[in-house]
Amino acid sequence: MGLDAQLQNLLYRRPELYEFVYHGSGDVVPQMCMRLFDRHLHRLPGSLLDIGCGTGRDLAYFAERIGDCVGVDVQEGMIAYARERRPTIDFRVGDMRTLRLGRTFEAITCLGIAIANLHSNEDVAQACATFAAHAQPGSVLIVEALNALGAAADVTLPRRFVIDAPELKATAEAVYEHDGRRQLLTRRRVWDVPGQDPVEDLVRFRTLAPLELEHHLALHGFETVDVYDNRDLLETDLSATSIVVVARFTGAV
Repeated sequence: MGLDAQLQNLLYRRPELYEFVYHGSGDVVPQMCMRLFDRHLHRLPGSLLDIGCGTGRDLAYFAERIGDCVGVDVQEGMIAYARERRPTIDFRVGDMRTLRLGRTFEAITCLGIAIANLHSNEDVAQACATFAAHAQPGSVLIVEALNALGAAADVTLPRRFVIDAPELKATAEAVYEHDGRRQLLTRRRVWDVPGQDPVEDLVRFRTLAPLELEHHLALHGFETVDVYDNRDLLETDLSATSIVVVARFTGAV
């Protein structure tokens, strides 16, 4: 999100590499969301807001099926790349804590553990207020968060990263530190780029437990209807590294 002054991430600075590296899952995540829309809306939503959309790859999948789609990300470079690659989609630069588009949507998504970039309870509460500001009664919200229990156990976190793109080839090893009291997971990564000096990056992720996120959402008018982990929804054999909370907006607080 660009909220941490010490945040450095090679892939955030190079959106074309970000999309290349994380394309391995294909359309698995938006397909998961489509199943959840069918389960909880019993139809496709007429409009969708994707908060933390990055390069807009997932939103491109949605836009082929949902006519009214808007994507928002705080990183201007990501949005510039998204607009260039996908000019027919409405992309905006915005902070999920303060975003106000002046309209509502039938579906809101916040995927790719984007909410993990908010480190304080106040920040998480502000994001939930943003979700509510863009919801109408019956709107479905899907939020993916970093599983606090999985992060604490430190058993499923990726250690090795590879970039094998035409314009750059690099490998990296990651080291993690978990601050249980503050629920912050720090990842330090050093990229080995042939012929160049090593490139270091550092990110911190806020971990959230299901009931904790449910509590924040309830204070802003959302009723949680389902909680899953990535094994349930993505049909993998991996241990759970993320949780997916599905909530319906009622407006009652």
